Amino acid sequence: MSYAVNLYFNEEAEQSIIKLWESLALLNLGKCMSCTNGRPHITLAIYHDLDLTKAQGILETLAQAVPSFELVFLQVGIFPLHKGTIFLTPNLTHDLFRVHGMLHAALAAWQEQGWDYYKPQIWHPHCTLSMETAVEEIPKVLEEILKDFRSIEVTIESIGIVSLDPIEYLGEFPLSGSPSPA
Repeated sequence: MSYAVNLYFNEEAEQSIIKLWESLALLNLGKCMSCTNGRPHITLAIYHDLDLTKAQGILETLAQAVPSFELVFLQVGIFPLHKGTIFLTPNLTHDLFRVHGMLHAALAAWQEQGWDYYKPQIWHPHCTLSMETAVEEIPKVLEEILKDFRSIEVTIESIGIVSLDPIEYLGEFPLSGSPSPA
C-alpha cells in the first residue's frame, strides 16, 4: 500500500481551495478533486510502503518540533506530462524546505520506498487543483482558475499521513503552536 505524508492548511485557506475544486469539477475535464475524499494539502513525500505505526510516531514527534508557518499561493503551474496536473505553487520558504528535509531525515529508513518526485533536490511543492486533464483541455481549466484568481494565504497547521487509492486518513498531528485538528 502507498502512503502520502501531507501538510494541511487552516480552515479558511482550505475552503478557498475547495471552492476552486468545485468550480473545476463543473467543467468535467479531469479528475474531480472534491470527489476523492481528499483535502487541500502539500505532499511532502509518498512511499510505496512504510511501517505505519512507526511512521505515525515519527510524525507526531516531528509535529511537536515544527512550529506552524505561513505560505502564500501566488502562482498557478502545470505538470503537462504527468497526467495533466494543474496546481498552485507556494512561495518557497525556508520553513517549507526545513520541514521537508526534517521529514525525509526522520523517515530515512524508508528512503528506497519513496517516490522520486518528492525527494530532496527534486521536489516541487504544490497544491493540486486538477489532475488527469487532457493536455488540449488545460487552457479551459486555466481560464476557469484565472477568471477570479487571488493569491491564497495559508497557515500550515498540521502534518498527516494517508493511504492512497482510496484516500484514507490515518493520522494528523498539529504543528506546535497550531490548534488541534477537528
